[in-house]
Amino acid sequence: MNPTQLYEMRPEELTQAMLHALVYHYERAQDSTIAERNRHLRQARELLVKLHQGLHDGGGIIAAQLDEIYLYMANASVEAIIDQDKKKIAELHTLASDLDQTWSEAMTRAKNQSVPTGGNRYENYE
Repeated sequence: MNPTQLYEMRPEELTQAMLHALVYHYERAQDSTIAERNRHLRQARELLVKLHQGLHDGGGIIAAQLDEIYLYMANASVEAIIDQDKKKIAELHTLASDLDQTWSEAMTRAKNQSVPTGGNRYENYE
């Protein structure tokens, strides 16, 4: 993916790409040499920091929950580097995979959902 493609992405597409990359780095960290494992865990942590920075206070309960998950995963990534804990890496891979799958499902549902027209946006909820 080149920088132009990144700049043209909508925020939700960028989040999806970052979650895909997060899964990739945790997957690679499971079966790598120590040096490669550490590199993948550091890159995963950097992605988590960027995902965390993308949250905003107006996101409500979901943003608050993602905030906690991202912080937990970032801290656990550092612990996995220090301890070389493969069980922790497997746990992080599972969490990242679940987040990625959930985000993909949410994007699919959002695409299939019709956008209400006219009126107050809160009046259109069923």
